[in-house]
Amino acid sequence: MTELGDRLREAREAKNLTLDDLQNLTKIQKRYLIGIEEGNYNVMPGKFYVRAFIKQYAEAVGLEAEQLFDEYKTDIPGTYNEDIPEQISRVRTRKQISTKSSKLVEMVPMILVIVFILGGLFAFWWFQKGNDVAESPKKEIESEQTQYDESNEDPPNNKKDEDVDDAVAGETDDTTDDTSGEDDEAVEEKPVQELVQTEKGSSTATYELKNAEAFMVELTAKVDGQAWVDVKNKKNHKFIYETIADGQMEKLDLTNETEVIFNIGRSSDLEVKINGEIFEYPFDPSKVVTQKITIRYTPAVTE
Repeated sequence: MTELGDRLREAREAKNLTLDDLQNLTKIQKRYLIGIEEGNYNVMPGKFYVRAFIKQYAEAVGLEAEQLFDEYKTDIPGTYNEDIPEQISRVRTRKQISTKSSKLVEMVPMILVIVFILGGLFAFWWFQKGNDVAESPKKEIESEQTQYDESNEDPPNNKKDEDVDDAVAGETDDTTDDTSGEDDEAVEEKPVQELVQTEKGSSTATYELKNAEAFMVELTAKVDGQAWVDVKNKKNHKFIYETIADGQMEKLDLTNETEVIFNIGRSSDLEVKINGEIFEYPFDPSKVVTQKITIRYTPAVTE
């Protein structure tokens, strides 16, 4: 038995909670709760879960978890050894990114040379094409002038060309008149859904859902995973209060609600979608097991 275990047990008994009650409240198996009270952390699935389970235990009995960690840090095993693989993985990833970046830098001069050559060829082609186009009308005019001088006749009136020009002008005017009315009509764009974080504390966060015609929520547990979910409105009406496990999905229609509170345990095992879009948790699920989120809904105004 450790001093931390005694402190947690006394707080539980002060609230008249049994281990079974605490298991239903925190969704932590009873044998892990007993291990926490007895200081037997070897029964835990891993050192990381020790701190997470102690934090959930403390919050359930009304104690400040961070204060307990400071007071009894000698009673709680560290997680240094489990963090080493992650750190090594990050170092390798940075080395790989550095290697790719250096190769890309080496290729930059060659790319610039190729672009310069292609640009020069394109400019030459464009210049040559412009000269051919400019010389063609000039040659035709000189040929016609020579013929008129030889025959001593006045050049014919291009009646057909004038008729064609008048017809084209008429079509242009008609087209302009037809489309001018359409340009005057304003095109109404449908507002884009927004989910904006307005507040964030040490363990809670608040969002505002705007420009949405509905408030539909999908809760899906990962395969071989399980998460505890408590969803209620500000009047404490519960929409769901249960464990979702192994690929199970729950759908909630919260369109008629203005404020909804989500309390999610083992958030790393649960995917949340709002109106079909995946919701990003405000806290890293690998570090914060329990996520407490409030969403205030303002329906889109439709005319």
